Amino acid sequence: MQSSTGGSDTLAPMVQSGNAASPKERAEALQKLAQRHGAGYRSVGAMAYDIIRDAILDGTLPPGMKLRQETLAESIGISRLPIRSALIQLEADGLVVFHARRGAMVRALSVDEATEVYHLRTLLEKDALRLAMAEITPERVARLRELAKTADDISEGGEFVEARTEFYATLYDAQARPVMWEMIEQLRLKLGRYVLGWRLVSPGAHDHSHGELIDVVAAGDADEALRVLESHLNHVRDGVIALLDAAATEAATEGV
Repeated sequence: MQSSTGGSDTLAPMVQSGNAASPKERAEALQKLAQRHGAGYRSVGAMAYDIIRDAILDGTLPPGMKLRQETLAESIGISRLPIRSALIQLEADGLVVFHARRGAMVRALSVDEATEVYHLRTLLEKDALRLAMAEITPERVARLRELAKTADDISEGGEFVEARTEFYATLYDAQARPVMWEMIEQLRLKLGRYVLGWRLVSPGAHDHSHGELIDVVAAGDADEALRVLESHLNHVRDGVIALLDAAATEAATEGV
């Protein structure tokens, strides 16, 4: 049931903080997710994992939110045991963190940590793009255009993550450079995958799309492609920092 979420953030960097929802509204959102995920699972634990993961990715459970097992179990309509198992799995994914006295929480990072991660990501992803462009084929460009349209047509949540992941895995030629791709994914895990489900937009930022990046790549202009990518990552870094600040303020006053 798990899915990889590597690659770069969306090329429409907007600030969109977690939902300022009440506990009742969060419970209702979890119930809707439970209804959507209610069929086709081999185990209740797998269903619980997907429901909580989607709730984190769509902002229903924002960064820093305390995850009370009894409340989650009641909202989803299952026992506490599969909730505990799902939270442990989500901890391994980088979405959840356990504290000795406070229990499980949606993972949140400091501004300094996020800044350092984006500095390293910029170095790696620019190199990955430069290497991939030297070997790109018309067939891969055509495939990237298809993936770009899919990624740009989805606004947020789990499907957005999956579409964007496939786009960047193809752009950076992950199969040819699996070690570099794994390093990029690991850096993204440092952020916590909760960031990946949201389109991040900074006010006044130029609205790039995945399709526009591919236009530059297809033209063979490596310098311009690297400039666009670095500018994008800088905008997204600023959006992530704003998101972390807003979500931490919201989560400080309430828990699930």
